[in-house]
Amino acid sequence: MRIVNAGKSRYYDAALDHIEHARKCYSKAGLDTDWQAVVADVRKRHFRKKGFMDGFEDIVTGAPRRVEPPFLERAKVRWPRRSDRNTDEKDQKT
Repeated sequence: MRIVNAGKSRYYDAALDHIEHARKCYSKAGLDTDWQAVVADVRKRHFRKKGFMDGFEDIVTGAPRRVEPPFLERAKVRWPRRSDRNTDEKDQKT
């Protein structure tokens, strides 16, 4: 919560990872009512931080996190391999 309280938006992803871990810890310990108190407090104090609250609500509802694919996977989709381009160029010429 230190990250969120400080308003360090560039670190919200790290804060969300910590909150997700905390939710699992509360659940394993059987402290569901305490978790709900934490959720209510965060909603009350940080409702304007839209970049954070969207991810927070996903954690609370149990929705799967949106994970961006690694750079290498995005690059493979964006830029085909050199041999693939040569094949495509030959197909276009014929």
